Amino acid sequence: MPMNDPERYTELTAALAAVDANVSAAEAQGMLCGLFCSPNEPEAARWIAQVLEGLSPKGEPAREVLEALTQLYHDTRDRLENDSLEFEPLLPDDEADLPERATALGRWCEGFLFGLGMAGGHDPAELPREANEVVNDLTEIARIDTDAESDEDSEIAYTELVEYLRAATLLVREHTALPSSSQPVDGGTAPGSEFVP
Repeated sequence: MPMNDPERYTELTAALAAVDANVSAAEAQGMLCGLFCSPNEPEAARWIAQVLEGLSPKGEPAREVLEALTQLYHDTRDRLENDSLEFEPLLPDDEADLPERATALGRWCEGFLFGLGMAGGHDPAELPREANEVVNDLTEIARIDTDAESDEDSEIAYTELVEYLRAATLLVREHTALPSSSQPVDGGTAPGSEFVP
């Protein structure tokens, strides 16, 4: 099942809402991707505990949210480690209203930056220039205008930002989780600031 499958996003959103989680589906995966930008593979339990921080879910809702998060952990890990570049940010279906998609995009970036901080050891001054620029770009994208009108230009800009998140995640991971790799990631070159709102 592709990572951007609308059913996956919808199911995880419902599971998180059922336990009154403060973290959205997009933010949860963004956080996980940030955690994977580390030489050491993050523990699923640590990430799940962070997503459900302050909550004590019980019964069927607890089982469903733990199952959904565990599946997302394994799918995200597999796609990040797959050389065929199958990774996609977990975001609403393209049929969703643009403000909803833009909000999710911003929350994904917030989650990624938080996860990157949790991963530790990433002094911006020590990151390669390209990776440092990505971190700065994601900080700006996190402030995306969620009230943008749904016109053709806005749709194009959104599509470009989603592709940028995909490539940027792989680029930062290449420099932080895979320090021994000297091979560039296809599509991992950070585009210019024209993609940043």
